Amino acid sequence: MNISTISLRLVLLSAALLALSGSASARVVGRLYALTQATVKIEVTGGPVIYIDPTGITTTPADADFIFLTHNHGDHQSTASMNRLRKPSTVFISSPPGVPALMTAFPGATIHAVTPGDKLTLGGITADMVPMYNVVRNNHPRAMNFVGYVLNIGGVRVYHAGDTERFPEMKTFTTDVAMLPLGQTFTMINVQDAVDAALDVKARIAIPIHWGNAEGTRADAEFFVAQLSSRMTTMVNTPAEGFILEVPDTVVLAEHPASQTVAPGGSVTLTVQATGVGALSYQWRRNSVVVSGASTASLAFTPATLANAGDYTVTVTDANGPVTSRLARLTVETPRPGRLINVSVRAVSRDAGMPLIVGAAVTGGSKAVLLRGVGPALAVFGVTGVLADPRLEVHADVAGRDTIVASNNDWASGGAATLRAAFAAVGAFDFADSASRDAALLTTIDGPRTIHVVDTAGRRGVTLIELYDTDLAGASRLTNLSARNFVGTGDAALIAGFVVSGNVPKRLLIRGVGPRLAAFGVAGVLADPKLELFLSEGGRSTLFAVNDNWSEIGAAPARAAFAAVGAFDLADAASRDAAMVVVVPAGAFTAQVSGVAGMTGEALVEIYELP
Repeated sequence: MNISTISLRLVLLSAALLALSGSASARVVGRLYALTQATVKIEVTGGPVIYIDPTGITTTPADADFIFLTHNHGDHQSTASMNRLRKPSTVFISSPPGVPALMTAFPGATIHAVTPGDKLTLGGITADMVPMYNVVRNNHPRAMNFVGYVLNIGGVRVYHAGDTERFPEMKTFTTDVAMLPLGQTFTMINVQDAVDAALDVKARIAIPIHWGNAEGTRADAEFFVAQLSSRMTTMVNTPAEGFILEVPDTVVLAEHPASQTVAPGGSVTLTVQATGVGALSYQWRRNSVVVSGASTASLAFTPATLANAGDYTVTVTDANGPVTSRLARLTVETPRPGRLINVSVRAVSRDAGMPLIVGAAVTGGSKAVLLRGVGPALAVFGVTGVLADPRLEVHADVAGRDTIVASNNDWASGGAATLRAAFAAVGAFDFADSASRDAALLTTIDGPRTIHVVDTAGRRGVTLIELYDTDLAGASRLTNLSARNFVGTGDAALIAGFVVSGNVPKRLLIRGVGPRLAAFGVAGVLADPKLELFLSEGGRSTLFAVNDNWSEIGAAPARAAFAAVGAFDLADAASRDAAMVVVVPAGAFTAQVSGVAGMTGEALVEIYELP
């Protein structure tokens, strides 16, 4: 696909698939405390106080409105602890094996016996009972009908797993907060199973329980947190003042449906995770057409067929109105994993002392590439004010010094026939005029490089830097792209294009940095960058995702993503730098950095492959 043409096509934009996630204000619905062993306390704002599996309680608050019990083992159902918590009106909810002991200890109390699949509404709280059992061991047999609980606290779904192993049904429900056991004698086979379980239930927040008392160690809890920190908010312990449960004042999509590729006959599920005001309703669409009966948070295909392939969105509606997710592309064919193969940046190159500079990194060894610095050839696309005579330079750190390791001034000087064959091989548009002063060269890069384009006479003008992977079968790969330049208005936005090959979606970190550059001595930074990602195909560029202020995506998971790729931190969560973590389908994209309300200034655009 022609990345150069894509970079120029910022027209026919459609915002129909855009979801503006992130709200300026939120409503606190409760506080959660992970106490001893598997004991959890939830204080619902203006509502009941809830305990789950209380043991080891040494004070006597007598404040429990509801006590939930996953099963009747002594480290989860302690009569002594419940005596300290109960009051005359306390209601008990238990799996069947625990009911006889409750009836004996608390005669006359209200007791609900529940089994997996049941649902209760108590005091404004909805409780879904899910399975709790061992798959490999036999300490908690499935036949006992032990339960885990998913409590809906004002729109926040809190999952207490009890003493469970990871089981297949975890992929059938979603949660906001997941509390999973790390004791590896009677619960999870190992800590990695607990990590995988948190991903199965699509948690946004993960808290380990059932560790530090005879089985499961602090090191286990720290490993659990470390493994998940790039995907969600995690903590070894809840704060002393409790972990705040909150929902936004309008619908927020905490997790958009993700593009997926599945072989014909395989199983796949698209899922959205949302919070909002009041009850939420869902409607899925395929290729903009309503999918009949698809009105829950998940849409499963078992088995997936070619007829299921397409672009899916889901509209989530709360009391304040609807929000539509971004596109999730379902591809039904044999998976072919791909990579970043072509990258380009279009911007205005300034005087000789201020070239357009693009950074790129290769891992896994040396990579053969085609590089181009395009100026005059842009005129055929209707671009005005092009750079008249671009010079292309490749810079590397050699013995601690910035060194030009390859360069080209006029492209045909490198062999017009050889270069034209390379252009055709990678799908780049041709330079029709062998006498044009565009620049191009075939070279290899290994590790980080910067590519400079500047006019030979120091003139200003619009230019395009392109990097094409000419060795798609090699083990080495492009892993990131960055470009810093002055961001103007309109066509003077900073635009980076890239292509993901194959047919398997790719997880990316994309950033538009302005204010943070000041810490590196950059003057005149763009005070409030806006980052937009466009999917380019069929002659159209469709808005795929957008971010204005980076912390709206969650400061903790964002920072974990920064660390995973070695990107510098955005130290101030209140800064107006922009960032997004997105799963994109294979195809061509452009990332555009512009200034909010017409602001201008220096900015940096970055694109990284995430693990």
